[in-house]
Amino acid sequence: MPNRTTRRRFLATSAAATAAISQRRAFAQVMQESAPPQDDPAEPTPYKLFFDQPAATWADSVPVGNGRLGACVFGQPGKERIQLNEESIWDGEVRDRNNPLAGQTVERMRQLLFAGRVAEAEALVLTDFLSIPRRLPCYQTLGDLHLNFGEMEGVTNYRHELNLDTAIVTTTFTHDGVQYRREVFSSSPDQAIVIRLTASRPDKISFTATLDRPAHFSTAAIAQNRLTLFGEALPVNDNPGLPIKERQVGIKYYAEMLAVSTDGVTSTKDGTLTVANATAVTLFLDCATSFRYPAGEAAMRQAVVKNILGTASQPYAELRARHVADYQRLFRRAAITIGAAEDANAAIATDKRLAKVKAGGEDHGLLGIYFQFGRYLLISSSRPGTLAANLQGIWNESVDPPWGSKYTININIQMIYWLAERANLSDLHTPLFDLIDRTRNPGHITASRYYNARGYVVHHNTDIWGDSSPVDALGGGVWPMGAAWLSLHLWDHYDYTGNVQFLRDRAYPRLSENALFLLDYLVTDPQTERFVTGPSCSPENKYKLPDGTAHNVCMAPTMDIEIVRAVLTRLLQAASVLASTPNWDATADAELHNRARLTLIKLPPFQVGKAGNLQEWQQDYAENEPGHRHISHLFALFPDDQITPRRTPELARAARVTLDRRLAAGGGSTGWSRAWIVCCMARLEDGDAAYESLQRLLADSTRGNLFDICGTKDNSPFQLDGNLGGPTAMVEMLLQSHASGGSAEMARARGVESTANIIRLLPALPKAWPNGSFRGLRARGGLEIDLEWKNGKATEATLRARLDLTHHILVPRGQRIASVSPTSTQPIPGAGPDELVLPVKAGETFTVRFS
Repeated sequence: MPNRTTRRRFLATSAAATAAISQRRAFAQVMQESAPPQDDPAEPTPYKLFFDQPAATWADSVPVGNGRLGACVFGQPGKERIQLNEESIWDGEVRDRNNPLAGQTVERMRQLLFAGRVAEAEALVLTDFLSIPRRLPCYQTLGDLHLNFGEMEGVTNYRHELNLDTAIVTTTFTHDGVQYRREVFSSSPDQAIVIRLTASRPDKISFTATLDRPAHFSTAAIAQNRLTLFGEALPVNDNPGLPIKERQVGIKYYAEMLAVSTDGVTSTKDGTLTVANATAVTLFLDCATSFRYPAGEAAMRQAVVKNILGTASQPYAELRARHVADYQRLFRRAAITIGAAEDANAAIATDKRLAKVKAGGEDHGLLGIYFQFGRYLLISSSRPGTLAANLQGIWNESVDPPWGSKYTININIQMIYWLAERANLSDLHTPLFDLIDRTRNPGHITASRYYNARGYVVHHNTDIWGDSSPVDALGGGVWPMGAAWLSLHLWDHYDYTGNVQFLRDRAYPRLSENALFLLDYLVTDPQTERFVTGPSCSPENKYKLPDGTAHNVCMAPTMDIEIVRAVLTRLLQAASVLASTPNWDATADAELHNRARLTLIKLPPFQVGKAGNLQEWQQDYAENEPGHRHISHLFALFPDDQITPRRTPELARAARVTLDRRLAAGGGSTGWSRAWIVCCMARLEDGDAAYESLQRLLADSTRGNLFDICGTKDNSPFQLDGNLGGPTAMVEMLLQSHASGGSAEMARARGVESTANIIRLLPALPKAWPNGSFRGLRARGGLEIDLEWKNGKATEATLRARLDLTHHILVPRGQRIASVSPTSTQPIPGAGPDELVLPVKAGETFTVRFS
């Protein structure tokens, strides 16, 4: 009979292995590591956040992450708190949430809406349309690590720093003549959170460590230097006020912390780990969940123990160096510098710098840090093979977070990933594609049951399992366009990278499935004979009927039509590309393509309202909330390119009126909303207006640690979207690339199925940025660009080609091309003196000088 691993044998064996490793490391390194540690030389980077005091609340802490494991560090000298996250800890379960009455309800709602009986249509939503239960599961915290060093009064030389170039949080201070240094990072190559504690004099580190969580957990000490935290993420505050709840189940988790010291004494008792009289201590944390290890608790434990023992067996210097090298291969690809290369305010703490901006000042050096902080957050929350970043990335201290910290896909998750391609982090886009794939099977079921449609649908929220049914409430739930919008990210990835295999295997199939759903979902408006969507809404916004009543639900909101137009157009463009590739049957989807072409002709056109604004609905309704945070109908301006100042000037003017009216009524009242406004102003090529809103984003919706907030109040919750949307807007101010052409004539010549892109240099440069540079930004068509400008004029650009392609490049207004080198490739005459048409080969580099 084979030996069977029992719980007792497993724990005893792993405890013995841990003790042996600890002893070997202690004896091998004690001479080296017990010496007083010296501070590393100042890193040669301007990209640091630092503070003169610890974080008082979680919202002011600083984050680290490797895409899967996250931590927020407070930097408290005496009683440190390090809040912990693992990406897959969600309450709830996979279940069929589709409302069984929805199929008949959708048709009845359409009839009522066409008849103008809006209130009757909306009355059906809560009981006969929304999912059961009505709320999706939540993403929950793993818990907290508490390190109690005792009272530390009279601390001097305090500094709490996040180095964006190394992804390491460092806290340093002096107490009683001893210099203390604490480093925290979340390693992607070693898949562990690593905490390093050192002192400048021997035997000066003593502390207790405990693990806990707001709810549903147990802790245990399983060796003299190991603690565990385990349990199940059960629903909390579940569907408040509603009769149907989630079952009390959730994803199970198992976490472990291991302490390795060079000297001193380490012991555990009753869930507390104690280290006494050490000089250097390293803590290692890892967590596994039943989402990744569905076989059960033993599989989770085995995964954690194997990883954490393997990580702890390596010298700290090697772990640190491997982490930094892995991170820097992503981080160092791109940068934006506004003003002088030397940051005049580099010695001022980050929160104090932001306070000056909030008081009406300017800080150009802070803008470069803000841009890199956005890239840092994406690198830290979205790596290939991890889950997609959610509303809070991977950083959440609660078991009942705001909006469930889930995937809201009527703007928020899309905004998080706008930066990926533009800021040279294309490989970090893939977790979003994996989320899209997880929504397919549930989405097929919902499409069939709700809309009698083929393809698949997802409404305005989804979760770790890819739920697709409409949730929450009337305001946002009736909106079946989430999957369609997300599918455009797949096209963007192809458009930036030129990866035809990706287009064939991942992008085209999702575009075709979404197109199929949309074509089946559309109905004919009996009055206009146009193809329209519905029932739907303009996300979370309300319109007023002539009788003064306010409503959400409607037929054919402008954003719906824009998304339909975008998906069908990208489908046809993708088919055009693939038609010229080997072994592609161009006739297989001929019927689908023909339906798409006919539908594009029969969609409702854009409409301009009596105030000169772009209409949000098919009728020129009054707005119930003129300063509403969503600007959904400007999707066509950004992130899409159906509206541009040069190709559709009348619609661009209407979009500007819309923005001005929103802002005049108090719009842009959340970080993500203001970031979207900056992007739109950049697309309108108004750099001064874009910069004004960027300043407001920092002043109104950014905390001292640069966390974006969903609101303008001190207690407004952190959300990741604005932290990525703001940097995206900075890119759009300096570099744009989209497929709409330089003029109406060019667009017509290329046709709807053309994939030719136009690149604009410094399209929205504000007067406040007379000098600066960027490097490593990406344009569609696989082009990487560096550019410098002085006195408001571009001086020189470097273009690095990744594909064989002809690029259409528009130089800044009022400028011309002075030279292009090398001269072996001759530009082609463009449509105007400001257009450079440059055929390139993959691997070539060009220098362009401007006059």
